[in-house]
Amino acid sequence: MNYKDPLVLILNLTVILVLILLILPTLLNKKEKIGVRVSFSIIFFIVIVNCTGNLIIFYFENYSLLPLHFALMCIPFLFGPAIYFYVREINDSHITNLVPHLIIPFIALFGALLYNFWSPEEKNNVIKQMAEGSYLPYNIVNTTVIIVPLYYFVKSKIWLKKFKLNTHDIFYAQKRIRKNWANEFLNYMIFSMFSFLIIVVITSYFMHIPQMYLDLIGMPIYFPFIYSVVAVRNNMISKELEMNYVLVKSENEVKLSEQRINISRDLHDNIGAYANSLISKIDYISTSDENINTHQIKDLKDNAESILSLLRQTIWVLNNDEIGAESSFDYVKQYALKIFKNTNIKVAFDENIERNKILSAAEASNIFRIIQEACQNIMKHSKADKVKIGIISNDYFAISIEDNGVGFTENNSGDSYGLKNMQQRAKNIGMFLKIEKIIESGTKITITNSTI
Repeated sequence: MNYKDPLVLILNLTVILVLILLILPTLLNKKEKIGVRVSFSIIFFIVIVNCTGNLIIFYFENYSLLPLHFALMCIPFLFGPAIYFYVREINDSHITNLVPHLIIPFIALFGALLYNFWSPEEKNNVIKQMAEGSYLPYNIVNTTVIIVPLYYFVKSKIWLKKFKLNTHDIFYAQKRIRKNWANEFLNYMIFSMFSFLIIVVITSYFMHIPQMYLDLIGMPIYFPFIYSVVAVRNNMISKELEMNYVLVKSENEVKLSEQRINISRDLHDNIGAYANSLISKIDYISTSDENINTHQIKDLKDNAESILSLLRQTIWVLNNDEIGAESSFDYVKQYALKIFKNTNIKVAFDENIERNKILSAAEASNIFRIIQEACQNIMKHSKADKVKIGIISNDYFAISIEDNGVGFTENNSGDSYGLKNMQQRAKNIGMFLKIEKIIESGTKITITNSTI
């Protein structure tokens, strides 16, 4: 086939289109790191540049662009570094100094610039020699373009062999898949490049076939096949990694759930047992000893019951990954009724639950702690005799506590730490804490998922 045959044009254009389609899934795969995507795409991009440059210079005989052709030949010298970069990146190892890997491409680019000073006749003569296969600089550069990547393949193989994985890493299975794929990928590249080098040496230096034919016909036929295999295997590896990630995540969630159950069981069996024992002993002492200070005993019993109540709430959170707003509010009501029991403070509740919003364990726990802190402040500082705790759960979520006391403000130095603690808890779960001073008297504190 003559390199001027229309089929050569169709072949190269088809290869360019196919390679673009092969690299698009990789470029658009946002689950993969940008370094991996770029380095993998460069491998395909190099052949695209080669085919485009060869068509412009040889097929369309635009000899004035000869310097551009040699300038574009610096791009294939990036093939080896791109392979090495990809192998490192896919194994989460970054190359910090790129300069040494750019020396040969820059030398090639500098050599290409010299052709700008040649006359049109000289350029035309060079093109003719290239077509005949007798222009030695072109043949040498073309051969070197194939040899340099082989050095990087060996370098990558050595690095990969020395690269050790931590078997205790929770993502060990994923990293092992990546390492195995990197090794498989290098095998594909070594086979394709070494075999193509043999073809070039035999056809160019022994059979004296112009390398122009290899650039326009041989390469577009040979490399797309190898690249298609690589692209398909890369896609399969991506799917395998995704499935493995889901599996590892599921296994970790099971382990975490088991740990939480064990912790809650230990809390119940140990601290719970001690708290119940303490309450029983206090009851015994208070009934058997007439001279004991009943007020102090009552305080001790209240503290012990508070410990037990908070312990139950902690166990409740530990045993649930997700908690409904209604269930969470029930715990708030139980706590409020208990803490305001035997005080002059009357507590009321207002529920408006159209949609039972699902709260994470962290959200439910932090909301409860905020209400707990607010109740303590009302008891200590507000001088209130009425408290209303309300919840709204639909598209808008809010839980509030309102009192009719003297007011609770940020300027109150006694409450400043508690206020900051509540604000931080709301921030930790992505919610907002609103503090409103009621016109007549009292304060309203609201935890909500909206700034409105």
